Amino acid sequence: MSMLVRAGNLIDGTGTFAREDMGLLIANGRIADVFPWRESGPPSDEFIDAREATVLPGLIDVHVHPCMNPDPDAGTVREPMGVQAVRGVHNMREMLMSGITSIRTLGTAWELDFNLRDAIGQGLIPGPRMIAAGRGISMTGGHGHSFSIEADGPDQVRKAVRTCIRNGADVIKLFATGGVLTPCGIPGIPQLDLDELEAAVHEAHKHGIRLAAHAEGRRGVNDALAAGIDSIEHGYFLDNDEGIERLVRNGAWLVPTIMAYDLIANATAHGISSEAVTNAASALEYNTVGFRNAVDAGAKIAMGSDAGTPLNDHGRAWRELIFMVRNGMSPMQALVAATRGGADLLGMGQEIGTLEPGKAADLIVVNGDPLSDIRDIGRVSWVVKAGVVRRSEHDSVLFPRTI
Repeated sequence: MSMLVRAGNLIDGTGTFAREDMGLLIANGRIADVFPWRESGPPSDEFIDAREATVLPGLIDVHVHPCMNPDPDAGTVREPMGVQAVRGVHNMREMLMSGITSIRTLGTAWELDFNLRDAIGQGLIPGPRMIAAGRGISMTGGHGHSFSIEADGPDQVRKAVRTCIRNGADVIKLFATGGVLTPCGIPGIPQLDLDELEAAVHEAHKHGIRLAAHAEGRRGVNDALAAGIDSIEHGYFLDNDEGIERLVRNGAWLVPTIMAYDLIANATAHGISSEAVTNAASALEYNTVGFRNAVDAGAKIAMGSDAGTPLNDHGRAWRELIFMVRNGMSPMQALVAATRGGADLLGMGQEIGTLEPGKAADLIVVNGDPLSDIRDIGRVSWVVKAGVVRRSEHDSVLFPRTI
């Protein structure tokens, strides 16, 4: 099967300027050619006329909790396994239909994300490509312990990493510090010690597997970077030169998840606990400062929504790009973070993330121009994954331009 796409504007994900009136030829699920449009393109089995719209790579969300319910009490109430499994199936469809064609999951009870990943791969359910962590690893009673392996000391952490890998993890998620939603986890307080983090990194890297660390606070972030963590999730209180310099020097990634805490900090009327609102508001100020410093320093940044946390719907994960632009990124920088950046973080830069010949044909069509108004990234009319139309303009419901 072949497909021809005519793009009024083409943003290819590489960071170069947008090109007008371009054509893409797709064959056997891959991009065969990208060319200036002529009077008529080459023959094809399908044609998408997006001459009045913008075409760009499918978005990549590298921080997702696929089975969590984004209600105000998310993270404190644990739903039954069957409910979470069904919710995960629903959430995966919502993400794909909203333009997210690849994700990385970072903490799922009962390792249900492994089942979702395999079901999507087998074509049983619709959903994005998935890199899955399964359960995280936390200290006993630490942040995220309800869907993690609890481990204390380097030996237990090493065994937990081996257990995750044995069970099918593509990536290892560590809870290095406390967080907002776990009652016993004070944000910014170190939980896994440096020797425990080092043991995890050594074990995972032996197997060629990357690690992501929930890390907040100067010491927690610095310990994670000193241990060799591949990506810092949240990075709140990353406002010191030492942390920024080490982030850049290590070539580690920052996944800021600005939206997650902003939604909580401004949700007093939505039933979220006052403790969580206070904690989130305190962290948010430091997070935006640290994010701007990281952008200015040239740190590697990828887009992660933390979908599944309170008020953070899986079908609207693209809102994180709006927060990234509000806090110092240009629209092009944010789009690159959500395409090529995410692909590189996942180790899939040769396969996805940009619209270039030879790569998988993951693309979206949005009505409008997200370079002029980043909110247009939510106005998705077509979604193509691996050369197959997963959503067309005929069943499109355009999202509101406000958050």
